[in-house]
Amino acid sequence: LPLRTQPPGSHVVDLFRELEQVLLEMINWILTITPIAVFSLVANAVGKQDDPATAFANVGFLLAATATGFAIHFLLVYCLLILVVTKSNPFSYYKHLVPAQLMAFASASSAATIPVTLKSAIASGQVAPFIGGFVIPLGATLNMDGGGIYFPLATIFLAVTSGLEDQITVASYVMLVIIATIGSAGTAPVPSASLVLIITAYNTIFNTTGTPETFSFILAIDWLLDRGRTILNITGDATVARIVSHLMASEEDADDDSAEAEVKRTSAARFSRLTNPEGASMRKSKFRGGQGGPSSGGEML
Repeated sequence: LPLRTQPPGSHVVDLFRELEQVLLEMINWILTITPIAVFSLVANAVGKQDDPATAFANVGFLLAATATGFAIHFLLVYCLLILVVTKSNPFSYYKHLVPAQLMAFASASSAATIPVTLKSAIASGQVAPFIGGFVIPLGATLNMDGGGIYFPLATIFLAVTSGLEDQITVASYVMLVIIATIGSAGTAPVPSASLVLIITAYNTIFNTTGTPETFSFILAIDWLLDRGRTILNITGDATVARIVSHLMASEEDADDDSAEAEVKRTSAARFSRLTNPEGASMRKSKFRGGQGGPSSGGEML
C-alpha cells in the first residue's frame, strides 16, 4: 500500500493551531490571576495612605458623582429629547430596552450588546428596522456618553488623591471636557477600554508622567462603573434610533398629506367642470370664436 502523505501546508496550519491554543491558555492564566493582582495593587495603595478612611471616602465620592452624572444625563438629555421631539412618554419606550440593558451590564461591551439592542428597539414597534440597523451599530462605535462623563471625574479624583488639587483650574476643566469629548468617541467598545485614556488625560492636564498610586482604586471599581457606562451608551444609541424613526415617519406623513391634498384638488376641479356645464360651454364658445375670427376674415377678402 502506498504511504499516505499530508497535504502541502498542513504543518503551517498545525503550527498556527498550536499557537492559538497557547495564547488561549495564557489569556486564561491572566484572567485567573487578575483579581489577585488588583487586590495586591489596592492593598499597596491603601497601605501607603496616611488616612485610609479619607481614601475610601474619596472612592465613595467618585462612585456617587459618577452615578449622579449618569442619572442626570439620562433624565435631562435622553428622556427630555424623546419627550420634546416625539411628544410621547419616554418610559413607554425604555421599558422595552431592559433586556439590552441587562446584556450591557453583563458584558460591559456596547459591541457585544448590538444584537440585543437592535432586537429590543425594533420589538418596541417604535423604531423602523432599516433605521435601527444603521443607527445602533454606528452608535456602538461613536456614542460613548458614559465615558465622556466618567473621564473628567476619574481624572479629578486622581489629581485630588495625588495632592495636585491646587493645580485644578478652570482651564483644567475646559481641557478635560475637550479631551473627554474627543477621546470618548475614539474609545473601543470593549470592557475597560477607558483606563488608558484616563491616564493619558491625567498626565496631559497636570504635566506628569507614569501612573499615580491611587490609580489602583480606579482599577478596583472600574468593573462596576464600566457596566454603568455601557448601559448609558446603549440607551443613547436606542434613543437616537427612536428619534430618527419619528422624524422619518413625520416626513413621510407630510409627503403623504401633500400627495393626498393634490389628489383632492384635482378631483375637485374635475367635479367642478362636471357640475358647472355653463362655464364649460362658455369656454368652448370662446375657443370656437377664436378659431372662427380668422376664417371669416378670409371670406371677406
